[in-house]
Amino acid sequence: KINTMAQEMRKKVIFVTVGTTRFDLLIDNVTKPAALEWMASNGYTNLVIQYGRGNKPTLPQNSPIICQMYDFKDNLDQDMKEAALILSHAGAGTVMEGLKKKKRLVVVINTNLMNNHQEELANAMSSRGFLFVVSEPKDLLNEEVWNDFDSFIPIPHEDGDPYDFARLLDNHMGIREEKLKIK
Repeated sequence: KINTMAQEMRKKVIFVTVGTTRFDLLIDNVTKPAALEWMASNGYTNLVIQYGRGNKPTLPQNSPIICQMYDFKDNLDQDMKEAALILSHAGAGTVMEGLKKKKRLVVVINTNLMNNHQEELANAMSSRGFLFVVSEPKDLLNEEVWNDFDSFIPIPHEDGDPYDFARLLDNHMGIREEKLKIK
């Protein structure tokens, strides 16, 4: 039991989530041998993958880190809490959950989406320093990108203004505040 507690204390987790969507390019690129080697060489011990509607990932036989994967759970709260780093699609719900938990959040843009509102949201939040954006999944094949987001230190997102996120989203969708009567 003591040995298990020591392992838990040394555990460093990357949590990858695609929410309710399908984003196989993200999942495929984080499970490539080079990505797993980078994780292990940078002190990460565990990779937890929520792959949503996509294909169940296949991992190399001799993965250097412990991997756990599932399609859906009722609640991702525990996985987010345990994560030292969250890699995610740019869904508004997932982004806000990661920010509320004050986690290092890396958002990967799903370039296969049409009228990509997720990209606008991610770039707006990135410009404020809240998260790191990876422009397209293939960028995860570049070790320098991993080094860049691993060293990223986010500005904590404060929960004080309940309309801040809505204002940001409305602004990017071209909705004016006067129409909404939000202060």
